[in-house]
Amino acid sequence: MFNLKEKLDWLKQLITKRMAYILYTLRHKVAFLKVEKQLRGRYTWRGLMHDMDKPFLYMALWKDVSEIQVTHRNHSKHHVKNNLKKSEEDLLDTIIDWECARMTKPDKPLNAYETLMKFYPSYQAVYLPIIRKHLPYQITDKSKIKE
Repeated sequence: MFNLKEKLDWLKQLITKRMAYILYTLRHKVAFLKVEKQLRGRYTWRGLMHDMDKPFLYMALWKDVSEIQVTHRNHSKHHVKNNLKKSEEDLLDTIIDWECARMTKPDKPLNAYETLMKFYPSYQAVYLPIIRKHLPYQITDKSKIKE
């Protein structure tokens, strides 16, 4: 039998969980803007729009969170493993994203260089020049670098 109270409780829990994802994303966005200001010297439209699809997607309660995250990664140029053509600015967005993640995401404590070396070592040729330019002090273990 249809129980309205159970359905409303379920909906309330779902909305509460989605709000947590939205707040997590917005905290990350503020950190992104801080790092962008440090590395680019200014705020940009790119920075203001960074990850702004996610809060809206999280409001689509009929979509699973993992589906939303995959959709975002597949359609965002600042994510590494998709087939989108990336400009140097897109690559810098990736570095900024990696760098600011540790500021707001306890599950992602690595800096940009450490993230590259741990999760994307095969992309060193692409991202190391940008890290060298903007965050040279992070490159501490040169023995792992593939020139």
